[in-house]
Amino acid sequence: MSAIYPLLGFTHPLSSITHLLGAIFFTYQAIPMIRRGKGSSIRLISLAVFSGSCIFLLLVSGVYHLLTTTGAPHTVFQRLDHAAIFLVIAGTFTPIHCILFSGFLRWGFLAIVWVLAISGLIVKTIFFTSIPEWLGLSFFLGLGWMGLLMGFHLWRRYGFAFIRPLVLGGIFYTVGAIIEYHQRLTILPGIIGPHEILHIAVLLGIGFQWWFIVKALDRVPIIE
Repeated sequence: MSAIYPLLGFTHPLSSITHLLGAIFFTYQAIPMIRRGKGSSIRLISLAVFSGSCIFLLLVSGVYHLLTTTGAPHTVFQRLDHAAIFLVIAGTFTPIHCILFSGFLRWGFLAIVWVLAISGLIVKTIFFTSIPEWLGLSFFLGLGWMGLLMGFHLWRRYGFAFIRPLVLGGIFYTVGAIIEYHQRLTILPGIIGPHEILHIAVLLGIGFQWWFIVKALDRVPIIE
């Protein structure tokens, strides 16, 4: 991570503030979204899983980048920050497959995704300092882009206009992660570097995929 000037007690000001504000914003958005799941326990729970995972990621990330870079709290929140990524990936698949699919494409696919996500979370947490960054990034992106399978299916069923927000969300996540990995793009030295760009990309990724799930709620009747 490139050197960033601390400000007002924030070790990484923009990274922390953007995600803390994002957590507040999406908490506000989560209430009406979850209410729309009434009438279907599957839909209700899946929406709570998705919104909860996104808010958890943003809260943990915001606090982590507020802390100084030494001490036990930093170490704990650093691991939680990475663990939350697995939860968001699996959490995003959950309402999409619960709302738009049935049978194996709902439960079978979600079982595979959640097993992979939890396995990755455990391994990454235990071997945090020994796993190469490229390997961790590859697993995150590989797990996320498993969505191509269902994306193609939805494209054929509903057309590309319907899935466009889903695709854009995945692109923002991916581009942000690649910029962070290569540490190549700095907009304002000491203020906006690759990691800050990643944080903005994450907010955009969540926002677009949130929009897609709202579109799915509008488009598809309840399927238990």
